[in-house]
Amino acid sequence: MKGLKQQADTAPADRFTPENILPLLQTIADLVEKRCHRFLSRNYGLTMPQYQLLLAAMHGGATTLGSLADELNCSRGNLTGVADRLERDGWLVRERSTEDRRVVNIRLTEKGKKVWEIRNALAKEMAEIAKIWSPDEMTIMLRSLERLYTELKGEAVKPTGEKPATEAM
Repeated sequence: MKGLKQQADTAPADRFTPENILPLLQTIADLVEKRCHRFLSRNYGLTMPQYQLLLAAMHGGATTLGSLADELNCSRGNLTGVADRLERDGWLVRERSTEDRRVVNIRLTEKGKKVWEIRNALAKEMAEIAKIWSPDEMTIMLRSLERLYTELKGEAVKPTGEKPATEAM
């Protein structure tokens, strides 16, 4: 199999356009998400949204559904259903705040606290995918994806009409 650099050097220049690259990135992201979902479902009975909620809750800062919804960039209504299933299956509990009865906090159970173990197992599963690349290819790809992420993340927080600064690689 040819390396990324060799493929890039021999491919026609018109192949490297946003119209070709961005849909490919979306397709790859979808395939990776499906693989993660299959792994989580088979091994832990979890969906991706459930895993993401457990992981966000484990990180600590956000403990209410509203703050977790903000952190995960999804609606509170959507997250409520996810939390309902996690609570039903013993991954988390809801507890009313003692300071403000209107506030309901999310707390991971002992089962829910195993999310770090799940995260490590999932990382090993994803590492299997990465074995197709050489260390140099991984470095090139990681730098490129980090740059794309930084650019897109910058656009998400900039006021409309303001263009984020682009950094040379």
